[in-house]
Amino acid sequence: MQFKEFIAKQMIGKKLHFKCDCLFPIDTVGTIMSYVIENNEIIFKVAVENKFIDISENHPKLNVAVVNQ
Repeated sequence: MQFKEFIAKQMIGKKLHFKCDCLFPIDTVGTIMSYVIENNEIIFKVAVENKFIDISENHPKLNVAVVNQ
C-alpha cells in the first residue's frame, strides 16, 4: 500500500474542522466519507450538512482540527 493511500484510509469517518485563509477560503466542519488519489494528490470527499464537497490535501495553508463526535 502506498503511503498516501495509507494516510487517506486513516481519515475515513473522522469529523474535522477545515480552515484556510487563501485564494479559495474554507471554514467548514464535515465528515470524511471517501477519497480519491489523482496526480499524487489526495482529494477527500467530505459530507457537510446535506452535500458533499471535495477538499484537497494540497490546499495551501490548510489547517484541520478533530471535532469531538
